[in-house]
Amino acid sequence: MLEMLVGILRECWMIFAEAAPYVLFGFFAAGLLQALIPPEAVARHLGGNNLGAVLKASLFGVPLPLCSCGVIPAAIGLRRQGASKGAAAAFLVSVPETGVDSIAITWALLDPIMTLVRPLAAFLTATVTGVLINLLPEGPPLSPPAPAQPPGCG
Repeated sequence: MLEMLVGILRECWMIFAEAAPYVLFGFFAAGLLQALIPPEAVARHLGGNNLGAVLKASLFGVPLPLCSCGVIPAAIGLRRQGASKGAAAAFLVSVPETGVDSIAITWALLDPIMTLVRPLAAFLTATVTGVLINLLPEGPPLSPPAPAQPPGCG
């Protein structure tokens, strides 16, 4: 029993260690988005529950080279900056489906038709997802994280 538990913990640690660089890259990308894109611009372009915001988020997400793990912190950052649920969902779907790196490898391994179809499919599925998410009722907005207090300062 103990040997099985140790094996499970070892495998969990290995998965965590494999995913950690990608998640850290996602946090880095989220930090860049936070630093380079003012919240007013995000709210203006991605804040509405309309097709335009979803289309912009889908287009913005297609060329980004983030993986499935790294896109989550970036999408949460966009949502906290004022992006609508639909726009954040569209971004969340479009980013890991394709990126500049995967488009290049598709060109090398497959053919030019698939190289065009892959980002188009990512854009379309992300747009449909965002539109469908916008049809859901709006819940309470995400609050920014509370600032951490150093130990002993309470």
